Amino acid sequence: MLTELHIGIDDTDSEKGGCTTYTAAVLFQELLGRGFKPSDFPWLVRLNPNIPWKTRGNGALAIHFFIDEEQIEDVHRIAMETVDKTTVASAHGTDPAIAFLKGQVPRALHEYSTRALHDVLSVREARAVARRAGAEVHALMGVRGLIGSLAAIGAGLDFVEHTFEIIAYRISENLGNPRRIDHDSVKLMNSKYGNRTFNNLDSESGRVLVSPHGLDPVLLGIRGYSPNDVLDAFKELQLNEEIERVMIFRTNQGTDAHLGKTRKAVDLKPHQSGALTGRVDDVPRVLRGGHVIFRLRDDSGLIDCAVYRPTGSLAMAARDLLPGDTVRVYGGVRRLREGTPTLNVEKLEVLHMVEKIQQANPMCSSCGGRCESMGRGQGLRCKKCGQRNEYASKIQVRQERHIQSTIYVPPPRARRHLTMPDSKPRNISNEYLRVENFQLRVEDFN
Repeated sequence: MLTELHIGIDDTDSEKGGCTTYTAAVLFQELLGRGFKPSDFPWLVRLNPNIPWKTRGNGALAIHFFIDEEQIEDVHRIAMETVDKTTVASAHGTDPAIAFLKGQVPRALHEYSTRALHDVLSVREARAVARRAGAEVHALMGVRGLIGSLAAIGAGLDFVEHTFEIIAYRISENLGNPRRIDHDSVKLMNSKYGNRTFNNLDSESGRVLVSPHGLDPVLLGIRGYSPNDVLDAFKELQLNEEIERVMIFRTNQGTDAHLGKTRKAVDLKPHQSGALTGRVDDVPRVLRGGHVIFRLRDDSGLIDCAVYRPTGSLAMAARDLLPGDTVRVYGGVRRLREGTPTLNVEKLEVLHMVEKIQQANPMCSSCGGRCESMGRGQGLRCKKCGQRNEYASKIQVRQERHIQSTIYVPPPRARRHLTMPDSKPRNISNEYLRVENFQLRVEDFN
């Protein structure tokens, strides 16, 4: 009798190498090669990006197969062996874990996964959720990976908003060497598929963003809105090195999934993510280096908001805010500043702007020249014709605002994996690759 088996994997990567997406790709293709039928693409699930002990992307993985009940133990063994052999065991802080769940994913696990996007969860809670859900969990070294392995299974990417990413992996001989990708081919690909993919290039600097820079086995990744889009875009690239394997993932990247929780200033705690609406309480301060700090007030209290210089146009917009402007800020609390939570802003939505009024000397009624003060309480005198008016005073002049009532996001180079792109295509194709026939042959790309 066939049953659907969900396998969650987390934390096989480290600064010394390894990659949890690679572990999932190896396991997916191993099971596929043994004749097991997948029920979906593998899932790449990005969790709360503000967790301080995470690796860069805080990603966990889940794969889903139809397995005969009599073969489940064999699949468990294959999965454990795959996680073990793809983990850099000597790396400090690597806590690989794996979770197994048979049948339908319960609501409790979906809710747990949602919380993992914007809160800090404990290992104790993970174990309790696993018991309630009937999941079997294994921690191979430390225990922290249990949280992500369960959250990946509960992500529900088959029914919530999602995107796709195709990832190509390097052969072991090239690990640690510079990645050899023809950048001109990336730019040409982006010009052809830029409305079907996202974050290939940084629009301001022209920097190519499809490849990482560390010791991990990822050569490059292209993110887009359907499996066909990312596969077609990938075929446009000129790769100047051999690849070991290619995999397409269903993912929550580019969906703002971590910013859906509405917060109050008084309730914010370190490392949480979410959105907060309020009024700007003071004139923004520009710090050395170009970082911007402003205070936001809602009906519960005050919170400091920080916008950092690398966010480009977002930082420029923050500089032009005025007291009384109503905004919605999106981001995460990464530290405490003088006992007050500081929200690191990832996105800024300007809802209402106050008028910018400046005091100015009036123009002369006789010649049109600019008037100047004759001293405190002594009126004004025209600079051009000398006419005096001892009763005249400064007037209020409305100044142009340099920001608009819109949403400001950082340029692609400064975005998180989860950050939604500037725009999305209106009509996203439903013609997906058939997952039951899904197999990318590496010889087709080398």
